[in-house]
Amino acid sequence: MNLNSTAESVVLHVGGLHWATTAHGVEQTLLTRPGVLAVDANAISQTATVTFDPTRTDVAELQGWVRECGYHCAGESQPTHVCVPRIEPPGHPGGHAAPDAHARHGGPGTTVPHGHGGHDQAASHAAGVVISPHDAMGHGGHGGMSMDAMVADMRNRFLVAAVLSVPITLFSPMGRDMLGFGLPAPFGLRDEVFALVLSLPVVFYAGWIFFDGAFRALRNRTLDMMVLVAIAIGAGWLYSLYVTLTGGGEVFFEAAAVLTTFVLLGHWFEMRARGGANDAIRALLDLAPPMATVIRDGVEADVPTSEVLVGDLVLVRPGAKVPVDGVVREGRSEVDESMVTGESMPVDKAPGSEVIGATVNTVGTLRVTATKVGSDTALAQIVKLVQEAQNSKAPGQRLADRAAFWLVLVALIGGTLTFLVWLLAGAAIPMAILFAITVVVITCPDALGLATPTAIMVGTGLGAKRGVLFKNASGIETAAHIDTVVFDKTGTLTKGEPEVTDYIPVGGDELETLSLAVALERESEHPLAKAIVNYADARDIPRRTATAFRNVTGQGAIATVDGRQVVLGNPRLLTGEG
Repeated sequence: MNLNSTAESVVLHVGGLHWATTAHGVEQTLLTRPGVLAVDANAISQTATVTFDPTRTDVAELQGWVRECGYHCAGESQPTHVCVPRIEPPGHPGGHAAPDAHARHGGPGTTVPHGHGGHDQAASHAAGVVISPHDAMGHGGHGGMSMDAMVADMRNRFLVAAVLSVPITLFSPMGRDMLGFGLPAPFGLRDEVFALVLSLPVVFYAGWIFFDGAFRALRNRTLDMMVLVAIAIGAGWLYSLYVTLTGGGEVFFEAAAVLTTFVLLGHWFEMRARGGANDAIRALLDLAPPMATVIRDGVEADVPTSEVLVGDLVLVRPGAKVPVDGVVREGRSEVDESMVTGESMPVDKAPGSEVIGATVNTVGTLRVTATKVGSDTALAQIVKLVQEAQNSKAPGQRLADRAAFWLVLVALIGGTLTFLVWLLAGAAIPMAILFAITVVVITCPDALGLATPTAIMVGTGLGAKRGVLFKNASGIETAAHIDTVVFDKTGTLTKGEPEVTDYIPVGGDELETLSLAVALERESEHPLAKAIVNYADARDIPRRTATAFRNVTGQGAIATVDGRQVVLGNPRLLTGEG
């Protein structure tokens, strides 16, 4: 597909993709909308990367189309620590869409208030707008639920189904066969009536997600795992309901309940796997500091990083992380940028220097003017790149997605034919239904749609943890054939921290010189100082105490050790001190 030069891409939350095969319906539906050029939905991350023509549509409209597909959309997927609260026009359904790009990114002209509560929130309500309850949703959440909440919800559904399946089975003919004797139903009820009562929470609570997902899939004119499971459970339960209401007979309440239980168990395990696959994103998000110190009207205030606006003056103390991208206005220091560049040596920063959010200020105090916040920061762009890579599809996965749709169709046809063949062979309706349900469930191709995206997410996640960013899934698939790697820069191919490799004393006592140097370096937080201290500790150098320590930013340090002045640094410092 040829994408025009003005095309933009956005990663949207798409909550409710309970199974891998449901992503195909979202993709096919969105591709029919004007201005949408490409869609890659990922049920594991609950997101979709949408490439669109900004002259024909926008993010707010994309969100509306996602909701029309029957899925929750909390807006653009952004790092939790840098996600600017979204403000909705009054009466907007769901209250999740951002009104424009400026409000989303916190750029110039945004109307986002500085605080969430108190006067600011009251003022926003008085102005006729409401703050979305999902304004700080992180990666992997949907419908206002975090990934942990989704796992807990699935666990609860499974437990309800499992607990109720036991008595339903025990009071069924199958249970009597297993026990060797019959148990009378309590309260004088018929066995099938008692099973019907117990099955209601199983079907209408625990298993309701299957019927909900099937409705969404059929509305989007596609077939997926949800359709198969819903038909299997629904057919057995509705037939049993009919038999129960018309006088009694052989029912399948235990089959519907046990099937619901086992499918929910698999779904629970899948949800837990999703959480593990999202660890890479969480690790990246944890790099951003949750709070920032801003100076407004000459007063320092600690505010959430999400509330820092373009143009704010941010105070960054020694040892603190830079909260947003910006330019140094006052101060001089060295900043550890290894998380972005891989360069182990800190970079000298002075007024006019650019700093990157989530990097670490080492020695001096800086006052930084924020230039990029929200999803415009370098960290947010890195997260977006990882999300897009995780959502992208390798050629093999696209083939699997197409095959899954047809396999679902084959499963439905196979189940129908099985039912008809057994009826024509003279079997009773209950037996024909049982065999038909078995065929439908066994032939579910959901693993086909789940295996490849899981592998892609794990691969990109492991790469992100090691500082390797894949632009798309095709790159991972192609990497299997790489036999030679050529690097054009050696500075970033490091361990990420300096290490002493050689100690060459020039005159004097070797241990005395090292002992004096280490005494000074123990007072410093500089990465080179830590490397020298580690080297000395490994050689059991005697400890000495330094006083009158003074750091000279960008040059070195000076201190007094046992009455002797020690100067350690670059030639500029040594020359300056004579």
